[in-house]
Amino acid sequence: MARTDRFMTLYAIYAKPEKGPDALAFLADRFSWSAFVLPPLWGFSRGALAFVVLWLVVAGALVWAAPVIGFGAASALYGVFALWAGFAAPSVHARALSRRDWIAMGELVASDTASAERIWLDQVYGARV
Repeated sequence: MARTDRFMTLYAIYAKPEKGPDALAFLADRFSWSAFVLPPLWGFSRGALAFVVLWLVVAGALVWAAPVIGFGAASALYGVFALWAGFAAPSVHARALSRRDWIAMGELVASDTASAERIWLDQVYGARV
């Protein structure tokens, strides 16, 4: 028997009640590869425009400073920023949802997003018979 509890993830649940019962967002609290690899595209896709502006400022500053500090150092600093973006992605996405009037409904632990949604709906509306 396989143990799946070793691979559980914390999910934050957000809802927008005025858009109906299907307006739920389940945010996994884990590293985001898409935010690490393509930070500005990830920010636009999540509606995190403040994050995109931050990326523009950091990238612009590193391009401007590269001749002074060296292109290797500028690349390394950009790598550090991209790594931070990957780890900060869940909280950045949560703040973007909050700014658009989504309501934090709580947190739960599940093995994947589908399980988190099923557990949440069972807790709120009762289990299906």
